[in-house]
Amino acid sequence: MEDIRRNFRGIRAVYGEEGFEALQAAEVMIVGIGGVGSWLAEALCRSAVGSLVLIDSDRIELTNVNRQSHTTSKTGGLLKTEVLGERLKEINPALKLRTLALRLSSENIDEVMADAPLYVGEAIDDVEAKAHLCSYLYKHHHEFIVSGGAGGRADPRRLALGDLSQAKGDALIARLRYLLRRDYDFPKGGEFMNIPCTYSSEKPVYSPKDSYVSGDLPAFGACMTVTASAGLLMASWLMRRIVARD
Repeated sequence: MEDIRRNFRGIRAVYGEEGFEALQAAEVMIVGIGGVGSWLAEALCRSAVGSLVLIDSDRIELTNVNRQSHTTSKTGGLLKTEVLGERLKEINPALKLRTLALRLSSENIDEVMADAPLYVGEAIDDVEAKAHLCSYLYKHHHEFIVSGGAGGRADPRRLALGDLSQAKGDALIARLRYLLRRDYDFPKGGEFMNIPCTYSSEKPVYSPKDSYVSGDLPAFGACMTVTASAGLLMASWLMRRIVARD
């Protein structure tokens, strides 16, 4: 315990001893550990959160090197959960860690989330799964935050935190909001939805059409300065909730 207190003395200085103890006692689940979620997980680990749960079914592709913390020249083809888990344990050997290499769906969500912690960071791109998970977390009274779109953006200053009902300029958030209202009976007409999210008001940049139709580029790319910044915003929100609640 003395090593932990020494290693995280900067966190103790910012959050106080009670805040540090609350972070140490907290468990956070991160669903999706890609361009946003990998940095969210690392930020929480480096901020004295004592227990993490990582959920992602994907393997690392070397083309992720521009935006994901676990991607290096040596990690291609490996499971994201395993590689990031090992990285986090190197940062904090005392970290309590669970990893689940699976994809959440409407068929398995009840089983997978049965013992989910109170705090959850959601960072997946599949908007249908995103809506289902948000509805589940909301109905089961979790403290959670949702990631908006970060692809195609280059300016982290255009990122913001807000309620899902008020986020503007983010197509992923707009689609999620629509599905939650249509399929899950969330309030309409601009009424507060009580789902915090990150979002960007920056218009995404798309690759030239011939570059992604017949070339080697994706339709739109991603930049670590934005994806990581979104993850850090989410980590900060979760940490404030942990310290305020506990």
